[in-house]
Amino acid sequence: MPSPSDDKDAIREVLHRYCFTIDRHQFADLGELFAADGEWIAPYARATGPQAIAALMTRNVPVTPGRMHFTMNTVISLDGDRAEAESNYLVVLQSTGGLVPSVCGIYADVLMRTSSGWHFRRRELIHQLKGEMGLNIRA
Repeated sequence: MPSPSDDKDAIREVLHRYCFTIDRHQFADLGELFAADGEWIAPYARATGPQAIAALMTRNVPVTPGRMHFTMNTVISLDGDRAEAESNYLVVLQSTGGLVPSVCGIYADVLMRTSSGWHFRRRELIHQLKGEMGLNIRA
């Protein structure tokens, strides 16, 4: 049985893999971070399930402008095979004038342990400050 410290490290790994996969446009891999009925929720879109989440990201996140996601200040609460995490996030975009902060806020996450490890059950993006996000979304 993993210790609470081991579980928290494994959860942080999922949070960080999310950033790497989205920035590298590895959307199928990003989808696999979610449980079969996992939800991704943002103020401008939502999807349920790994394939739907991967498809949404494929539509919404263009190759340019380049972007990088950062996750920090994470607090994790464990309850057996369920966990809640709250993290600050920042997305930086590449622009002709250099790097530009795009959006920052809070990831409110519910995660669950499955036979293959920890997965998002729900990831909600709560925007605190928002500029140009460089996404292919329609209001």
